[in-house]
Amino acid sequence: ESDGSGLASILVARDRGSTVSVCGYLVDVWCLGVKDALGPKSVDRRKLPEFTGWYFRSFEQRPPAAPIELARHVVFGAVAYARELGFEPHPDFAGCAGHLGPWTAGSDITFGRDGKPTYIQGPHDDAGRIIKTLRRSVGDGNFDYVTQITPVTRLGTR
Repeated sequence: ESDGSGLASILVARDRGSTVSVCGYLVDVWCLGVKDALGPKSVDRRKLPEFTGWYFRSFEQRPPAAPIELARHVVFGAVAYARELGFEPHPDFAGCAGHLGPWTAGSDITFGRDGKPTYIQGPHDDAGRIIKTLRRSVGDGNFDYVTQITPVTRLGTR
């Protein structure tokens, strides 16, 4: 499920009998690749709908089911794109990558936005470091970005 900001949330559930093993991926398809990963987590099969609802709670609509091949293309393709730009996936991705199954080819998906990397600052990002990396990898004018300005509070003024 995507929210229109270049972010996609993907949840993969693997059948394990009375339980399912789930992994979640927060993917920035415009720039940074895998920003966060969850799992693998064992969930009682009967509680999977509740867990799925919790995982996608920030979206207005229930996410559509998608084939595992599409999840592979989105996640692994975004990781490859981000690496070209100088960004590694979230450290927890290593424990979740295998949940997607084998990856042997490039992605059929085009990453970036309007043909170039587009960085939108998240609440935990080091925007200065990310922009510096983009300048080094693709050069000024070859990427777009949106950062948030933090207001400065002046103390002791009258």
